[in-house]
Amino acid sequence: CPPSPEVPPAGTMCGILAVLGVGDVSLAKRSRIIELSRRLRHRGPDWSGIHSFEDCYLAHQRLAIVDPTSGDQPLYNEDKTVVVTVNGEIYNHEELKAKLKHHKFQTGSDCEVIAHLYEEYGEEFVDMLDGMFSFVLLDTRDKSFIAARDAIGICPLYMGWGLDGSVWFSSEMKALSDDCERFISFPPGHLYSSKTGGLRRWYNPPWFSESIPSAPYDPLLIRESFEKAVIKRLMTDVPFGVLLSGGLDSSLVASVVSRHLAETKVARQWGNKLHTFCIGLKGSPDLKAAKEVADYLGTVHHELHFTVQVRYFYLSFA
Repeated sequence: CPPSPEVPPAGTMCGILAVLGVGDVSLAKRSRIIELSRRLRHRGPDWSGIHSFEDCYLAHQRLAIVDPTSGDQPLYNEDKTVVVTVNGEIYNHEELKAKLKHHKFQTGSDCEVIAHLYEEYGEEFVDMLDGMFSFVLLDTRDKSFIAARDAIGICPLYMGWGLDGSVWFSSEMKALSDDCERFISFPPGHLYSSKTGGLRRWYNPPWFSESIPSAPYDPLLIRESFEKAVIKRLMTDVPFGVLLSGGLDSSLVASVVSRHLAETKVARQWGNKLHTFCIGLKGSPDLKAAKEVADYLGTVHHELHFTVQVRYFYLSFA
């Protein structure tokens, strides 16, 4: 049974592939890396890019969210000696740019700050980032490289090793499985540095070693933190919506977003009303509950239906 055209593609987010220190620098090898990068095309349908330097390759499949017109990747510093391929969003990029006033930014991409932060602070800049991300950065001046993944692993990243001694990084295993002798899931909150040759944890909050949280319960602080977490994720130059199931979590997110749009009154491509989406079987409890929440909040609501047969098809090939 073929998938229904009503069902949107899964896994839509940028895809990265980096291969460092390959033994073969022929055009055939470059073509192979481009071919492997295309396996991630479903993650980023808006742009494909690759940067090669000697025996190092950084490839990118882009889903354009911030600065769709000039934020194509890989991204660079001013003289293109630092190259980075990123999957993610850096929510505090404007704040970080304010600390980098003597740097010249070439795009409006939130991810370009990574290249400039590395120039300014070296490998220790990662804990300055507030966002979800996985990235690989190459410093062509000494052919060193680093890779990092966000604190809780929102953005996927895998690491592999080739028989020729090369080191590989990819958003999905399918770009590594045929060409690496072994690979691992890159651990969240960690950084790999070619200079030290190993992984180390960059995310070390004060409470990390506590078995029981010591902070007192504060419902107002929880509400404020939750609202901030939702609102900072609205950073986009393209239309957005909320996936609404009618449960507590998604209903609270939709409520915060809906109120924020009404209060800010910022002109958007879809207007100031929130668009909500629910996917499910016709007559399912989720669709009913989501419609009730959408009606209460006054959102522009969309229902996407699938059949039991289509659902079984996706589960079979997941």
